[in-house]
Amino acid sequence: MSQPGWYPDPYGTGSLRWWDGETWTERLNPEPDRPPRLRLPPAQDRPPEVEEHDEEPAYGTHYAAPHFQQPTWDARPAMRPLDQNVRGLPLYADDRFVAYGTASLAWPHVEWVAYWAAERPAAYGRPGCTQWIFQAGRYPFRGGPRVEVVIEQDALTSGGDGEPEYVWGRLIQLCQEYAEQRLVGEMARRVRAGESIDVAQGLTVHPGGVRGNRVSLSWSSIAGATVDGGRVWIQQTSSAAPVLYVPQQNPNAVLIPALLTQLRL
Repeated sequence: MSQPGWYPDPYGTGSLRWWDGETWTERLNPEPDRPPRLRLPPAQDRPPEVEEHDEEPAYGTHYAAPHFQQPTWDARPAMRPLDQNVRGLPLYADDRFVAYGTASLAWPHVEWVAYWAAERPAAYGRPGCTQWIFQAGRYPFRGGPRVEVVIEQDALTSGGDGEPEYVWGRLIQLCQEYAEQRLVGEMARRVRAGESIDVAQGLTVHPGGVRGNRVSLSWSSIAGATVDGGRVWIQQTSSAAPVLYVPQQNPNAVLIPALLTQLRL
């Protein structure tokens, strides 16, 4: 795709997204004014080994991950490693590091994470499919080392852990257990110490609250954050409609719900 224009959104919002000739921008047509209502799939269609919670994240064109909204990080027995081939390359993750192909990162060195799933539209005789995407890396975001895995139904070889969504979920669980708890704790400590930090390339979290996209919210006016329609939405205590969001695929956007929970305690 080389010509700028409006195309079906590859992130599955149901809108058209503007392609500038090189990258997908944040411009949507039409622009949603609130997150869509998504349907939770039947229990038998959810990934295995996911703990049940009273409030589970919504599933739809974009998929929330296990423990996505409210990771517990309670002490649990060591999780077994993930060992799988994806597109003929070895994918491995355990309590020490994650590696895919020739790229690898130790969990203590990870500075940002991102994961989401979206429908890839059919094009040029290629059928559409769901892509499960996982990224972890170090800054700078566009130049630092990273591990990036794109999992599709036909990308897995026989053996290993099986279905793409299950492999993706296992990878996210390991990331949450061995990287995200540290990242959220570090960011929360910095804010409590008086710093303002940029999260997810669009949200500033500071001692007084959050701001982004010309919107500023104090801690007393924040009800929490939810993941829906490929975005992380900040909710107000005084309104049912959220007014502030960042794209789910932005670095560390997936940490916003847990970070806001810690800072609002």
